[in-house]
Amino acid sequence: MSIENARSGMIREFLERHNLQGWLSWRPDELVLQLGYTSYWGMSFLLSLRTGERILFAPELEPRNTIPEGVELVLYPWGCLGCADPFAVLTDKLDFELYKRRLPRHSIGISSMPGRSSMPILAAEQPPITDPVLRKLTVDMAASIELDHAFLGLYLFKTDRDIEQIRIANRVALAGLDAWRASLAPGITEAEAASIAEAAIHRRTGEPGIDSARGWAMVQSGANTACAGAFNRSSGKRIASGDLVLIELATCVNGYWSDLTRTEPVGSVSPQSADLLDAVRSSQQAALRLLRPGVAAREVDAAARQVLERAGLADYFTHATGHHVGFRYHDPGFAISPDSDGILTAGMVITIEPGAYLAPCSMGARIEDNLAVTVNGADILSAESQALK
Repeated sequence: MSIENARSGMIREFLERHNLQGWLSWRPDELVLQLGYTSYWGMSFLLSLRTGERILFAPELEPRNTIPEGVELVLYPWGCLGCADPFAVLTDKLDFELYKRRLPRHSIGISSMPGRSSMPILAAEQPPITDPVLRKLTVDMAASIELDHAFLGLYLFKTDRDIEQIRIANRVALAGLDAWRASLAPGITEAEAASIAEAAIHRRTGEPGIDSARGWAMVQSGANTACAGAFNRSSGKRIASGDLVLIELATCVNGYWSDLTRTEPVGSVSPQSADLLDAVRSSQQAALRLLRPGVAAREVDAAARQVLERAGLADYFTHATGHHVGFRYHDPGFAISPDSDGILTAGMVITIEPGAYLAPCSMGARIEDNLAVTVNGADILSAESQALK
């Protein structure tokens, strides 16, 4: 598989603008952004050069089936008994590739921020790349806050291929939501309902075009939904008839992320609960109607808040209306919030997720979808009709 030329052009323009000959990356989401490749161990390093060359330094134990076409693969030993220091070997191999091209280290840029990152396929722990290792590996390379911000700016724009991959992640997530919704009945615990959603997502791994699929579901019900504006976590509480049930669902498919929330009633709910859910739905629809290039993020946020304000719920909407998504669960970039100075542009993928939480010990609701901003408006990547069956 190969990533389209649009992304390569963005990288080349970034390097030219900052007078760099290349950029060295290792965080899993950085590799997805540049190659559409997600590493298994999280130990792969990518050298992207202004010439268009892309050199991937990967552990010998890295699975080969997901390595993309169009890259030069350089392997280094890691994870074997009696091996030489893997990072010393990696440093030597990197220096050799730079020497062959007569590129000084100071012409190669790197990110200086530890920052947030998505996890590799092996998501049970962080890769063992320590700060001292990184400092030694990247000594004398160009690093600055200005470069960090410029590189993170690339996250805001998705290519057509990226958007299709995020759409696939949403389709898999929707299958998880369908399974979760079907499980909702009095007596099931929040944790049991969450596990059903996660299992339905994981089950998609191995289907055509899906090399890996993982879901992280957090379910809250009844009075627990009042806490969903502050945190999401499943508990052993049993769902009861008359509860609102909220699921926060992060899904990663082939390294691309979706971020969805649904709130569903179980049985007959109180008029207050029904009104709350209707108000949140109307709030989201008001925001969705504004989505198009050139619109200020704060205008979209204001549209959502005005609906909740008219319903007497303004004080209970306690977070931003949305954020960027796709390369991470929460991509860097401006929020859809009252104080944002961001402007929507075609190629952005954002969430719209208004909510209201009547704490303490009452109820809450949130609905969240993922949308690609297009030249004509917005494309709902998480439309329920797209769920995999």
